[in-house]
Amino acid sequence: MRVKGTVVITLKTGEKALILLTENKTEQTKLYHHLAIDAYQFKTELSEEEPNIKYISAGFKSDDDEIIWDDDYIAVPNWYDKN
Repeated sequence: MRVKGTVVITLKTGEKALILLTENKTEQTKLYHHLAIDAYQFKTELSEEEPNIKYISAGFKSDDDEIIWDDDYIAVPNWYDKN
């Protein structure tokens, strides 16, 4: 899995989500699964370095340059919850 870019979006609730972009739908699915199950260290570091990011997800750019992502967002732990 290779991350080819990132996009930060603002949700309707006002919270921010970081979308990690991959090459295609297959890679997006793999990355989303990894983020949901195995990326504890990444989520921990993200919560410390970018406390405004509340969620993460995976996406990709279509052939028409449209960004498509999984809107079942993965929560990033609050940095202060870990202390």
